[in-house]
Amino acid sequence: MKRRNLLLPIALACLLLTTAGLSTKATAATFDEKDKVPGFNFWITSQTYDPVRYEIGLMVAKKWEKLGFDIEITALEWATMSSKGMKGHEHDVFMIQWGGKPERVDPMHWLYTLHHSNESRSGGYNVAGYQNAAYDRIVEGFVKSVNLDERQKNAFKAQEILSRDVPQPPLIHRIITHAYNSRDFTNPTYAMGEGLNSFWNWLSITPKGERKSAKFGYVTDIKLLNPLSTKTGADIYMLRMIYDSLIRMDAEGKPVPWAAESYKYLDETTIRVVLKEGMTFHDGKAVTVEDVKYTFDLILSVKSPYYASKVKKLKSVAITGKNELTFTLSEPYAPFISNGFGTVCILPKHIWQKKYETAGKDGILKWDNSKPVGSGPFKFEYWRPNEEMKLTRFASHFRPPKIEEFIRIPYAKAYGVVQGLQAGEIDAAGWSLLPLERQTLSSFKHLTINTIDDQGYYMLHYNMRKKPFNDVRVRRALTYAIPKKMIVELIFSGQAVPAYSTVAAVNKFWHNPGVEKIGDDFKKAKDILKQAGFRWDDKGKLFYPQNYSVQTITK
Repeated sequence: MKRRNLLLPIALACLLLTTAGLSTKATAATFDEKDKVPGFNFWITSQTYDPVRYEIGLMVAKKWEKLGFDIEITALEWATMSSKGMKGHEHDVFMIQWGGKPERVDPMHWLYTLHHSNESRSGGYNVAGYQNAAYDRIVEGFVKSVNLDERQKNAFKAQEILSRDVPQPPLIHRIITHAYNSRDFTNPTYAMGEGLNSFWNWLSITPKGERKSAKFGYVTDIKLLNPLSTKTGADIYMLRMIYDSLIRMDAEGKPVPWAAESYKYLDETTIRVVLKEGMTFHDGKAVTVEDVKYTFDLILSVKSPYYASKVKKLKSVAITGKNELTFTLSEPYAPFISNGFGTVCILPKHIWQKKYETAGKDGILKWDNSKPVGSGPFKFEYWRPNEEMKLTRFASHFRPPKIEEFIRIPYAKAYGVVQGLQAGEIDAAGWSLLPLERQTLSSFKHLTINTIDDQGYYMLHYNMRKKPFNDVRVRRALTYAIPKKMIVELIFSGQAVPAYSTVAAVNKFWHNPGVEKIGDDFKKAKDILKQAGFRWDDKGKLFYPQNYSVQTITK
């Protein structure tokens, strides 16, 4: 009995040792280093360039690390991020703030330009490299149909797919917060997505007293005055005040006739435009259909960087009457109204043709156009780089502004803009105030602060050309882990709203409120990975499933 009792513990010990050895080997095999989900580099802007994006980036990275990913954070200046990420597609993941320009109310930019497979080429705006044939067909239908109900239906479907596949998930919509000098001015216009940056604001804002000059503060100066060669938003905001376009997007984001008296589809690819009579350029020359035709022909000829994508479906422009033109498209392209008619500056043929004949295609794009002549509600007076730019009221315009002068003053940093508002150096600012800035300015009695929702947003660009972002389950898990509501409260002090669709809720006609709302659920993020077979080692690091097979889009 005693012998047998001695042998039994020895046998059990041997069995345990053997089992432990097998367990150790199995564990080592299970968590082979080659199966580890690769870490990645998260690019965020420097704290000095944009403290908001910087803080959002740190908050998101912490959640991703908790989920089991190895994250390296790199703070970059915007010029580098734009070159390497937006154009070169060299990134793993980075964050950008997309502006809500008026022409983006028609969600062509959000749905097609940022996500169609054709745009995933080098330099294209599909920065993620998203490839989904089913999505392409839906968004092509959205672009080509001129039936508004059909376009809306396709836009809703496209948003549903993007919300599931999360190639480039939106994070936060700001609540744009702008201040103006209400002691000296009244009747401002806060436009959707732009606030006081709106073209309509500078037509409506009205002096209360003798001072007729309004000063506008902005972070950084403009760069170019040539509508054919610039691509920066600050330049375009100024140029649209100097030049007229055939239509304008109104404060609610609807296209309304402007230099055009009317426009009408004759069929899916033919649009008739009647030009408003009696318009003149700032030098006194009449605006004619010849000027309009010449402008669009010139843009096609020189392949203007800003306009090329907006008029790419334009086949020809013909003068078909005294004040009538017919635009023919190569195929149906519904966004041509907002993106073509709504953005193209009507150029005076008598000035640009002469310059083109002497300088040629390259020369016309490099021309500084230092004294721009348009037909818009404001005339150009001067531009002193890094000091100020002055426009004056064009009294002969069919919709002249209420102010006599518009002076744009650039500041190196946002702090200078805030100080300028406090001191009365400027009357309004093109800077959305941060919570602390708003709190500071609210005590100044000469200022009024108002808000409007932004249709632009902060967006993440995953690079689906690289692991682990080529797997939709990883993208969904990463996106579910993002604490959007916490970001709104802690970073924006409530002056923002979580974003779930690529089309903002403020853009009511085009926004699909029924999309999957991904974010703010860390447990869901972990469950997605568990259900897909992903594993964690004892250090909490993430490993691929055994017999792993990548899933690029939702099934």
